[in-house]
Amino acid sequence: MIQYRKITELIAGRLKPKEAYLFYCLALKSDFITNESYITQDSLAKFYGIKDVDQISKWLYEFQSKGLLTVVKYKVKGKYGTFSKCKYILNAEHYNLISDLLKDEPISRQLKGFLILLKCKCLNGTNTTKFSQNQLANELGISTGAISQYMKDAIDNAYVSKDENGIHLLREDIFLKAKAEFRKVKSAKPKEKLVILMD
Repeated sequence: MIQYRKITELIAGRLKPKEAYLFYCLALKSDFITNESYITQDSLAKFYGIKDVDQISKWLYEFQSKGLLTVVKYKVKGKYGTFSKCKYILNAEHYNLISDLLKDEPISRQLKGFLILLKCKCLNGTNTTKFSQNQLANELGISTGAISQYMKDAIDNAYVSKDENGIHLLREDIFLKAKAEFRKVKSAKPKEKLVILMD
C-alpha cells in the first residue's frame, strides 16, 4: 500500500537536494501522527544509501540548527548497561504529502531531492509552481546551471512538464495534490485505503 509522509515547506531554501532527500528518508521512518523517529544513524545511512554515518550525523544536526527537527537525547537501560539514544521530531509546519513511491524510483538522490523541493514551491494544494527556473534558483539557493540540469533530467524522466502556465509535477501518485484529497483517502473503507498512517 502507498504510504504518505508530511514534508514541511520550510526545507525549501534551507536544504540542498541531497539533504532534502535525507529529510524525506527520515520522514519515511517516522510516525505519521507524531512525526517522531527512533531510527539509528547507522540504519538511516543504509536507508539513504551511503556508508558515511558521520555525514548523516552532521546533516541531522544541521536540520536542527535550521529549525527543521528537534533532536532529543535519552538513556535506555538494558541487559548490558545504560545506552544513549536519540529521538528525532520532525517539523511538519505547512506540510506537503509525498508518498513512499519516490524512494524506489530509478533516479539519483539529488534529483529526488530536487523534486521534493520543487513540490515545496508549488501553489498550495497543487503540483504547479509559477516560478521561472531563474526564480527557483533564488528561492532554493541552487545555481541556475544546476536548476537547468535538474529540470532537464526531470522532464526527460517524465516527472515534470513545463508550459506557459508554469512548471508541473506529473506524478500524482507520489506528490499528493491537496490535503482535502488525503482526508478523503483517509476516511475510505479499510479495503480501499491507500495510506497507512503508522509504520
